[in-house]
Amino acid sequence: MFLDPKRHLIINRFGGIERIFSFKMMVDKALHVLVASLFFVIWFGGSLPNAYAQLTPTFYDETCPNVSTIIQGVLAQALQTDPRIGASLTRLHFHDCFVDGCDGSILLDNTDTIESEKEAVPNNNSARGFDVVDDMKAALENACPGIVSCADILAIAAEESVFLAGGPSWKVPLGRRDSLIANRSGANSSIPAPSESLDVLKSKFAAVGLNTSSDLVALSGIGSGNPDPTLNTTYLAALQKICPQGGNGSVVTNLDPATPDTFDRNYFSNLQTNEGLLQSDQELFSTPGADTIDVVNSFSSNQTAFFESFVVSMIRMGNISPLTGTDGEIRLNCRKVNDVSTGSNALLLVPMKGSGCYNGYSLFLTMLMLCVVSRSQLTNDFYSTTCPKLLQIVRKEVQKAIKSETRMAASLIRLHFHDCFVNGCDASILLDGSDGEKFALPNINSARGFEVVEAIKTAVESQCSGVVSCADILAIAARDSVLLSGGKSWKVLLGRRDGLVANQTGANAKLPSPFEDVDTIINKFAAVGLNITDVVALSGAHTIGQAKCATFNNRLFNFSGTGAPDTTMDSSMVSDLQTLCPLTDDGNKTTALDRNSTDLFDNHYFQNLLNNKGLLTSDQELFSSTNLTTKDLVQTYSTNQSLFLDDFANSMIRMGNISPLTGSSGEIRKKCSVVNS
Repeated sequence: MFLDPKRHLIINRFGGIERIFSFKMMVDKALHVLVASLFFVIWFGGSLPNAYAQLTPTFYDETCPNVSTIIQGVLAQALQTDPRIGASLTRLHFHDCFVDGCDGSILLDNTDTIESEKEAVPNNNSARGFDVVDDMKAALENACPGIVSCADILAIAAEESVFLAGGPSWKVPLGRRDSLIANRSGANSSIPAPSESLDVLKSKFAAVGLNTSSDLVALSGIGSGNPDPTLNTTYLAALQKICPQGGNGSVVTNLDPATPDTFDRNYFSNLQTNEGLLQSDQELFSTPGADTIDVVNSFSSNQTAFFESFVVSMIRMGNISPLTGTDGEIRLNCRKVNDVSTGSNALLLVPMKGSGCYNGYSLFLTMLMLCVVSRSQLTNDFYSTTCPKLLQIVRKEVQKAIKSETRMAASLIRLHFHDCFVNGCDASILLDGSDGEKFALPNINSARGFEVVEAIKTAVESQCSGVVSCADILAIAARDSVLLSGGKSWKVLLGRRDGLVANQTGANAKLPSPFEDVDTIINKFAAVGLNITDVVALSGAHTIGQAKCATFNNRLFNFSGTGAPDTTMDSSMVSDLQTLCPLTDDGNKTTALDRNSTDLFDNHYFQNLLNNKGLLTSDQELFSSTNLTTKDLVQTYSTNQSLFLDDFANSMIRMGNISPLTGSSGEIRKKCSVVNS
């Protein structure tokens, strides 16, 4: 089994992702029936199909090592505007695999020779998420042209969707190829439905090689018009209000009413109290004499058993009759087979509105090396052969750290920022010593997350000893912190080496201060080659994280010697903060930098500035000063989150390339806090 224990966890507050992604919020009957059914196939002793041996989780390690990262980045972006998309993508994978195997056939559009499965009864006006699969394919084609199949994209997207909902992760076996045809009649006959009898469901599972030696859950049938007697009466009354008789049936409700936003065992606990939403759900527990009752009881009290069974079931299903070797093809566009006359049906990439040399995710991936001259020294595939699992290792450790403390995401971003502004991005901020940058005024008792960086370094060293710099770890960890807080991903350019000295004096002089006016900050950015757009975009990192009272209490009582609070701070906010940070306070209490959107990486920070709710002087100055350029950017970002996220990604790349040490300069530290002996 390919369960990854380091990612086998529940995410309760991953940077606000739980607020935008409810994996179980949509009533996708067929999906839920299939998930439940697959649990029991494995629970009762199924074995993996023979086709599994043809696939491997390392299939793209050499040809497209960042495939999972790219897919997760597109998924995280999609979740911000469509909370249902995770469930929809998982359902696409289910419905694809049950028709002629996991071959991406569900993605094909109608043509003169193809009858699309999208219009089959189980999918018509129900299957969704095709546009997001297109975005994933476009991003992958830019990074790894002609390499990754649409069938594998569906498999990875399903795994990432479950994981981002708080469920388990697993290593997805890969190497599927895409079909040349669709099978609408097969979709109509092969996909299990919630209205079918147990015998029909068993025959459909047996037809695709899944084990049906034990009783599976009977699917629900249409009732006689009376309420289901197994349904909890209080729950029944609530559902009757949501779905009145004669309603249009399009209203949705949570499959799991208790914990709709977390992939957990509570679904099974609901069945024990007769609160399964679908009849096919409740019959798992309420069917007299069914051996599934013991399974429900086990899963309701043992989440680990539930997760492990789910992982094995997903792997089994993902290995139903894959096309491999020379069978099928690698589609260039998931919606149609390749044009044999040209060997291509290249995707039309429509760039999003952006600024500078960055015009959206697709162009970003191809134009990356043109934006900053210093990038010619760095490359996003620097470790593809020397440490191919680097990105996965860092991601796991960052996820672990954010799960333990949500605030850590902002702290890791800040470490990268404070490192790059002093002698370039060389990890000098990590060095110990009384004369180190850790003890500079902007960092002392403020910069944090050093122990997380050391944990990442230890994990990397165990796999790739003496290969990866601490400076590159900071850059990757910053990107992952943004992504895991709901922001946008980008390809991190790598190849930095670590500095041999720290520069406490430089840190005191060069790092922007929360007390400084906008002109001073602009000058400090210009000194390291960054522009005004970078100033405003990178300030948007304050959409997550916290600040101590000492960094803003100058605005609360006697601002600039006026004897009164800063007039550019909202009066109700002043009152709240005066209570939190009284004059007699030691200044160490903290509050959120972005009120009312604390842990989500979004554009709410800029909306606060428009309402005089920026916490720091340096924040509010972006809008309230006389600088019209920063003011216009704040107004634009406040209404255009996509543009902010695009510009932020571009600015992070620019900042990450401030004076890197490369070639034989510096060293690769063995421990980030000390130079090598």
